[in-house]
Amino acid sequence: MAPSSSHLLLSAAVLLSLLAAAAASAATYCVPGLAIPHNPLPSCRAYVTSRICGFGPRLPLPVMRRRCCWELEEIAAYCRCAALSVLMDGVIPPGGQLEGRLPDLPGCPREAQRRFAATLVTEAECNLTTIVGAPECPWILGEETMPSK
Repeated sequence: MAPSSSHLLLSAAVLLSLLAAAAASAATYCVPGLAIPHNPLPSCRAYVTSRICGFGPRLPLPVMRRRCCWELEEIAAYCRCAALSVLMDGVIPPGGQLEGRLPDLPGCPREAQRRFAATLVTEAECNLTTIVGAPECPWILGEETMPSK
């Protein structure tokens, strides 16, 4: 017995609503304390300030880059750019206080730090994938809006 068209239509509607609910919940998943650790990417913070500003821990840059890349790799691909956004601009998670945000540093423009942070997922730095499939995180630069997933 072949399924009726109304049965197929109902099944398709249920499937679409489940997919929409999953996509909506993923948007709230990329926050500190869930898919992103609280105060994320401390090694990336040190790497960005050392590389761009010329000060920070006295470690060789390749060692700092490896540590940063390891931290980024531990974050789900669809949340990596969101974690870098938290690193640059901070976020206030539900019931919490400001987390992340690279500080304003004398003699080290935030825009230079921002441009470099957007490239941390690239092949030249950490060679990691992201949800957008782009070679960098363009919304950190204000060029695009961050996708929800």
